[in-house]
Amino acid sequence: MTRGSVTKLVTSFGSRWGRIQPEGGSREVFFNVNALDGALDFLSLSLGQAVSFEEQADHVNGSHAEHVSLAPASASPVVVARRAERPSTEEATI
Repeated sequence: MTRGSVTKLVTSFGSRWGRIQPEGGSREVFFNVNALDGALDFLSLSLGQAVSFEEQADHVNGSHAEHVSLAPASASPVVVARRAERPSTEEATI
């Protein structure tokens, strides 16, 4: 299965679909609410959430995701980027 993160969620006019950005930077993959596995609820998904899925070729979108589920926790540590602190500005005495 491929891992990726949710980049778009649409819940307008009765439709529920989204897009997943696969790890490795390839093209985003479309998914429909019917592609979610078992206990995963579309409304519980959030942007940036890690998921795993199987990519299937199709003639409309090029490819789409099937069997979308929450990604298992990875063994590698998560690195959180911190915002650089601004250097203090001291008034110069002349």
